[in-house]
Amino acid sequence: MIDRRAFLEEYMRLRRCEHISDCVDLLNIYSEFLFRVVDNHRQDTPTNKVDADAKVVLQMVLTKILYIKNMVEHGVSYSSPYGSELDSIIDPTIVASLTRNLYETVAMFNVIYRNTKSQDEKTILYCLWVHAGLKYRQRFESLVTTKENTQKIEHERKQLDALVAEIESTSLFKSLNDKNQKKIRARLEDKEYLLQFKDSEVVFLHWQSVTKVIGDGNGILDAMYTYLSLYAHPSNVSVFQFRGMFRDDRAFLKLTTFKLQYVFYLTSVFIADYINLFPSVLRTFESLSLKDQIILNSYNVFLRGDSFAINDAKEMLR
Repeated sequence: MIDRRAFLEEYMRLRRCEHISDCVDLLNIYSEFLFRVVDNHRQDTPTNKVDADAKVVLQMVLTKILYIKNMVEHGVSYSSPYGSELDSIIDPTIVASLTRNLYETVAMFNVIYRNTKSQDEKTILYCLWVHAGLKYRQRFESLVTTKENTQKIEHERKQLDALVAEIESTSLFKSLNDKNQKKIRARLEDKEYLLQFKDSEVVFLHWQSVTKVIGDGNGILDAMYTYLSLYAHPSNVSVFQFRGMFRDDRAFLKLTTFKLQYVFYLTSVFIADYINLFPSVLRTFESLSLKDQIILNSYNVFLRGDSFAINDAKEMLR
């Protein structure tokens, strides 16, 4: 029997996350679930490279969450050999940079693995993603000095050609008119992959616009990418805000808990999208306590609505 009052108190504590200790407790819940899924996948035999890469992305999200948790739980400090000391602090600008990286990871996963409506769409988006990374690596050709690396560059050049051929061989690509085929070729040329298909139209996306593709119906993430980018780059805004972060009011703690709210939304979205791709992972999710299921799902549902809910665990409280 669930103590409803105690449950709601704990639920609200983890939804508000007003203190660093609350945030660490929630990050522990995310970490535990993600690790269980990674651990369970050890027995899997990959059926295709596309889904195998998705499972690697899961591992990447786990390590990002663990790094963020370690940073906010322990902070940084310094003692010089001359006796001066830096008290333990958390640098919110670093938290922002890691959160921005997490957003791009979650957004990429959503665009390729959740937002695609057919196997051909998934194939095209996946190939564009792989092509973009390999084409960037071709920039290092002028720095290659060993035979082994020269062979690697040549092998990857052949992979690039094969990826283009795979895209152009899909029935979807062949069905597009010349204008939309050119759009896909433009993405290939520009080393980009963010796009979506709307009926028979290819629509270019950018990092800011992907929030709508993810399903942010409340506009919570609308300005997030721009906001986080102020800290990921050495903007003057980041400098003058840094100046006042570590005064007696300990503003850096408030700024940290504020930025961590984005971490919670993004990780919940990723978990929901991952379970949508691999439905068997739902069993692992439902092995969590009812409280953990509801809190992890609540950020996702609050952002995207009930149609994106992982399960109906919250109904058990009614």
